[in-house]
Amino acid sequence: MSNCVSKTLTQIVKPSRRTLQFIKYYPSPSEIYERLTKAENGWKYKTDVEAFRRRDMALVAVVYLCALRISEALRLRRKQVVIEKKRIRILGIALSKSRYAGKNRREQFRQEARISLKGERANIGKLFLDHVQTISDPEALLFPFGRSRAWQIIETQMNEPCHWLRAYCENYLYDKWKHDLLAVADYVKVTPATLSEYIRESWKKYRAV
Repeated sequence: MSNCVSKTLTQIVKPSRRTLQFIKYYPSPSEIYERLTKAENGWKYKTDVEAFRRRDMALVAVVYLCALRISEALRLRRKQVVIEKKRIRILGIALSKSRYAGKNRREQFRQEARISLKGERANIGKLFLDHVQTISDPEALLFPFGRSRAWQIIETQMNEPCHWLRAYCENYLYDKWKHDLLAVADYVKVTPATLSEYIRESWKKYRAV
C-alpha cells in the first residue's frame, strides 16, 4: 500500500480528538478551577501580567461553563453579557456550525447561555466576571485576538486540547440534568447523535427495549 493511500485511510478512521477514546477522565468543577488558577500554568507574560492572566482565565472559564466553540467565544462582546445577582446571562451567541438544515449559519444563534454565581461552578464563573467587569465599552470584544492565539492560551493554561473543555461541560450538564440528552443537545445547539459521542457512555443503558 502506498504511503499516500495509507495516510488517507488513517485520516478516515482516526476519530476526533474530542471523542471518549481520547478523553480518559472527566475532571470535576473543583479540579478545573484548581488547574485554571495554578500559578505555574498559563502564559508567561512580561507586562500587564495580572490583566492578561485574568483575561486568559476568563476565556477558559466561559468555554468550559457554556460549552462554547473557540470561534463562538471570540465573537462575544460586552453588550451580550448581562450580570445578575445569582448568575450571568450571555445573549445571542452566534453559532459557528449550522444547527438547522436549510437556514443560513449566520442566522443561527444560541438565544442564551447561563453562568451560575452559586453552587459548585460559581468560583469559575467569578473568574469570567472579574474580566468582564473591567470592560466598559459595550461594543468591545471580550477576547480581542484570533483563534490560533486562543488555542495557545487554553492549551497552555489547561495542558489539554481546548475542544475537551466543551465536552467536559456537556458531560457535566448531562449528569446534572438527569441524563436528558435532548435537553443538553438543545441547550448547546448540537444534534443528540453528535452530543452522544462526547459524553460518558452511561446514556447507552437507556436503549429502547
